Amino acid sequence: MQRRLLIFAGLALVLWAPTLSAQRQVSGRVVVERTGEPLGGAEVYIEGTQLGVLADGNGDFVISVPEGPVELRANFLGYKSESETVPADQNTVTIAMEEDVLQLEGVIVSGIAATVQRRNAANAVGVVPDTLINRVAAQTVENQLQGKVPGLVVSTNSGAPGGGAQVQLRGVTSINADVDPLYVVDGVLMSNQAIQSGADAITDATGGGSGDPQDNPVNRIADLNPADIERVEILKGPSAAAIYGGKAAGGVIVITTKRGNEGKPRFNVSGRLGSSYDAEKLGTRSFETVEEAIAQFGPNNGATAAAFNSGGTHDYEDILYGQNDLSFETSANLSGGTEATRYYAAGLIKSDEGIMQGTGYDKQSLRLNLDQRVGSSLGFNVSSNLIHSKAGRALSNNDNTGTSFYMVLPFTPNFADLEPDAAGNYPDNPFERSNPVQTRDLLTNDEEVFRFIGSLRGTYDLIASGRHNLQIIGDVGADFFSQDDKLVFPPDLEFEPQDGLPGTSVLTEGDNTNFNTSGNLAWTYSPEGGAFGSTFTSGLQYSESDLDLTRTTTRDLIPGQGNVDQGSSVDVDQDRQRIEELGIYGQEELLLLQERLLLTAGLRADRSSANGDDDKFFVYPKASASYRFHDLASWLSEFKLRGAFGQTGNRPLFGQKFTPESSDNIDGETGTSIDEDVIAGDPQIEPERQSEVELGFDATMLNERATLEFSVYQKTVTDLLLERTLPPSSGFDTQIFNGGELRNRGVEVALSLTPLLSKRVNWLFRTIFYHNESEITDLPVPAFEARGFATSLGSFRIEEGESATQIVGNAGVDADGIPIVVKLGDAAPDFTWSFTNDLTFDNVNLYFLLDWKKGGDIINLTNFLYDAGGNSADYELADGESCPAPEDVDSDSPGVCRLGVFGTWTRPLVESGSFLKLRELSLSYDIAPALGQNGFFGQQVSYLRVGVSGRNLLTSTPYNGLDPEVSNFGNQPIGRNIDVAPFPPSRSFWLTVDVGF
Repeated sequence: MQRRLLIFAGLALVLWAPTLSAQRQVSGRVVVERTGEPLGGAEVYIEGTQLGVLADGNGDFVISVPEGPVELRANFLGYKSESETVPADQNTVTIAMEEDVLQLEGVIVSGIAATVQRRNAANAVGVVPDTLINRVAAQTVENQLQGKVPGLVVSTNSGAPGGGAQVQLRGVTSINADVDPLYVVDGVLMSNQAIQSGADAITDATGGGSGDPQDNPVNRIADLNPADIERVEILKGPSAAAIYGGKAAGGVIVITTKRGNEGKPRFNVSGRLGSSYDAEKLGTRSFETVEEAIAQFGPNNGATAAAFNSGGTHDYEDILYGQNDLSFETSANLSGGTEATRYYAAGLIKSDEGIMQGTGYDKQSLRLNLDQRVGSSLGFNVSSNLIHSKAGRALSNNDNTGTSFYMVLPFTPNFADLEPDAAGNYPDNPFERSNPVQTRDLLTNDEEVFRFIGSLRGTYDLIASGRHNLQIIGDVGADFFSQDDKLVFPPDLEFEPQDGLPGTSVLTEGDNTNFNTSGNLAWTYSPEGGAFGSTFTSGLQYSESDLDLTRTTTRDLIPGQGNVDQGSSVDVDQDRQRIEELGIYGQEELLLLQERLLLTAGLRADRSSANGDDDKFFVYPKASASYRFHDLASWLSEFKLRGAFGQTGNRPLFGQKFTPESSDNIDGETGTSIDEDVIAGDPQIEPERQSEVELGFDATMLNERATLEFSVYQKTVTDLLLERTLPPSSGFDTQIFNGGELRNRGVEVALSLTPLLSKRVNWLFRTIFYHNESEITDLPVPAFEARGFATSLGSFRIEEGESATQIVGNAGVDADGIPIVVKLGDAAPDFTWSFTNDLTFDNVNLYFLLDWKKGGDIINLTNFLYDAGGNSADYELADGESCPAPEDVDSDSPGVCRLGVFGTWTRPLVESGSFLKLRELSLSYDIAPALGQNGFFGQQVSYLRVGVSGRNLLTSTPYNGLDPEVSNFGNQPIGRNIDVAPFPPSRSFWLTVDVGF
């Protein structure tokens, strides 16, 4: 042991020896070039070394440098890196930094413990800074990313407060496995679980179980406070995400929260007050005569005539979704520190009122981030976040019991009077199985979440010389949340007696714990003269996730009682999922030729308890290169060519390697049995493997006033998790296995420019374009429907040689009366294209984001139901009109034609989901300069802004539904674009006041 220590000490002395020379002190200040304001917290280091210091709150710094001339470089997020040469006889310097409005500088993630200068990066990593994340209030972080990153598509399974959104990066990544991106927040591998509430016990959407995500769930990334986020980095494909290995097939979203800077305390507070309004209505048919009403709804024991003759009509969409109560949001933070200790503390209180009575989302959040240096070699970074939220979710999405609101309205005419009388008594709905007004007023569907997210990172400098830096980095992260869903449907609800057990109470309790830890080694080396730079990182990472879900369903409730122990029929289910994973990685980055050429290579080896062989390691390689050309033309200051290759995995879902058993009564004894229709597990199941090649270029033009990023990629997924038919002798119908291949090809373009840039005017324009095509290139099983409601209504079919998101349906019948199944559309958009303008004139700022999607077909079952009920607004044919031939029927045809009056077949209603949205709009004015130096309430104000903003204010779309970004089944690999009675989207308006001291 002593011999090893002596060898290590000798090696350290050799590495340090070249730097043991005379030193001198240089003092200076870092300021903003345009205004002269100090930049507290800027990093200043000696060019070509790892030696540096942080500027204090006044932008001042003191650094020890070698004798002779030396070049100092300053870095600060949001500003271009600048360098100044300090002559041998000079000991003071001022470094002026220019605002980096086009994000030319800065560092991005290149590994678990590594970063790379963005100007050298070999991948198209999407970066969204804090200035764009919380510009306009949104339900969740995913909504804040819409239209801001090429390759990213967001769909929503709910417009209810609290959200319910899904992110897809670079197309379809699986058919039967997980498709969520991996969320990493300050080093914590976050859970984005979407736990089903248990509403299926009422809606019977999946036969009374909870296997399908149709309960309008909230995905838990909604818990984050966007105001705490410093930046979001998006690793869109395996070529960038390979170092995260077997759980990064859906991409990686790295979220970094804000931290304190050295200097005096800074206090910032932001307040918002706003309201939401329904963004779209479907409308309803108006009946002119009682005969017309009876022809549609039947005599109904005289109820139709009585309801029609009662006079008056009712706009039930407005009655149900016309609430516009005030919402508010207040966030505050305090930051500052010394050279040794820096802190950031923040709090949030939020109350987001829904457009339906009884819906809303309340959240409280506390955050404390600390950075502590202990001596010159040891540092700690602590991040902690405590969150509490309560959500009212109402009842929406698919059902088979006539209970969900947009499943009832298609069959309820507008002349039916369903509102309570003066005594509070609700009439029965004679046209459907429930009264939606009564259901809204009496149901309870509340969700409460307590969550803690925390991480600790420790760094120790084993070697810290001018040319060498060797660090040991240790990380520990934990994410725990407890979620309780309480649903109560009293016995006096109209639909409750249907099952003979009136009154239902459901209590769903979910506890989820994610834990991860890693030990990492990071070594950087820059030889004398700066001929090259080397960064080597390696480490060991362990993670585990543990979900414990219990659901108690009670029926036949005692009137006036809602607890699950107050009924005669009680069912209890429990689901426990625990996955452990271990990963080993190594990565080398070489920066050569005066920092023009970057070469990267790395490997990750993972094993997981979800795999058939949980001791087997699966290896995922990566390699990339980029080269920067300088001053190729007067208008082209830099041109970078880049290419990258990488692989990631997609582990099997929990339990796919096992054959599930169920409890049973065998001769009076409790035992277990296997149902014949159970899918057999595969003890040899392996992760899906995803390989990607990305090529592209980045150009900096017009004296750094414009940038162009262009990327093409091909992503291939092999060893797909599929389901095959087994011979009857096996005792099972089907089994999960690995096989087949899926390919995505795409193009991404991003253009940013500053048409105007002066002391008074700053105009930033950005546009991004994205196109992706998928194809099933190999399928070892017959074509099958992956999601949908059969070909009579529209279904997604997996078929070799076709798109993974093709939609098929019946288009008539053949001579034998067998339906003819044809391709009717594709859920993948032809392209997405967004346009951002950010214009500042003196103290006034105008910002807006236009988001355009072309194509992306949707199975519109909500509109189909209105047609089936003869209740769609366009159901009637105008005088002299007749239905076109079956092959000519489209979404613009009247409802009576869309349904298929031809008598032999029903046409699925598949419509284009194209849209142009004014996604975000804000107008603000900075009052602080008018206050002068005297301050505000006795305090010096650094800024005071007032503004108005809105989200989803305008939408132009041919789609005849509530929202062209709908997704009934939540975050599914296939079948996102299915519209079945969703909670409608809303547009929101906000008044905002921001002040900083």
